[in-house]
Amino acid sequence: MTTITETLTPRTEHGWRIGLRNLLSNEMNLRWGGRRWIRSALIWMAILNGFTLLVSFADEQNSTSKILAETIDVFAHVGLLATSIGAVISTQGVIIREKQLGTAAWVLSKPASRESFILAKWLTYSFSCVVLSLSIPAVMFFIQSQILWNQMPALIPFLKGWLIMVLQVQFYLALALLLGTIFNTRGPVTGLSLGFLLSGLFLPNFLPQSVTLLFPWLLMDVAAAFALGNALPAVWPIPVFATALWTLIFMALALWRFQRQEF
Repeated sequence: MTTITETLTPRTEHGWRIGLRNLLSNEMNLRWGGRRWIRSALIWMAILNGFTLLVSFADEQNSTSKILAETIDVFAHVGLLATSIGAVISTQGVIIREKQLGTAAWVLSKPASRESFILAKWLTYSFSCVVLSLSIPAVMFFIQSQILWNQMPALIPFLKGWLIMVLQVQFYLALALLLGTIFNTRGPVTGLSLGFLLSGLFLPNFLPQSVTLLFPWLLMDVAAAFALGNALPAVWPIPVFATALWTLIFMALALWRFQRQEF
């Protein structure tokens, strides 16, 4: 007969890591348990791969090489916009919901640090977004390219563009999590995050380049240029490193803010 002590697994985390493995395991089970992740993957393939298929079918008069290049550009631009929106929508209420329901206060009454609470959510949603909205559609894009045009994108350049897409998604995930620690309703989180994202479609046309380079608004063009193997402007590392820095700042502020949250 199995005893209670045999079913318990001792945890040895200390300090800010207390409860991280338990919280992370619970978050992963919620996101990946059952068939929910299959539905999410199918939705993202329908959005990204379906849109590239429509573009390719509408441009059949061109050579297969030109069609492939055009679909790579579409995958980078449309895919990056769609996945960034998806990152915001998926994380807009993950902290607010738990504050409203009181589960955050209940969880933190256990042996679990506030840092672990935030990091478990960031790691879970980061992994889910990268796998479901970026990795699976990217693999499917290679497959459909081989089937339809008997050629595939160059792997290394495409991978570089894919990494830029991952970076931008991390930025908006961190931004949404930070705003979730500040506000108590989803409206401001969604509005500010999506407003900042969509403003990047036109603000670079009016602001000085020295300003736009400090934000992720130019990463769509950088990702597309990398994926296509095109030449990039000399200033391309600035928005890349700035976006990475902003992501770290957002996460640090989210941890700091949540430490001072009262429940």
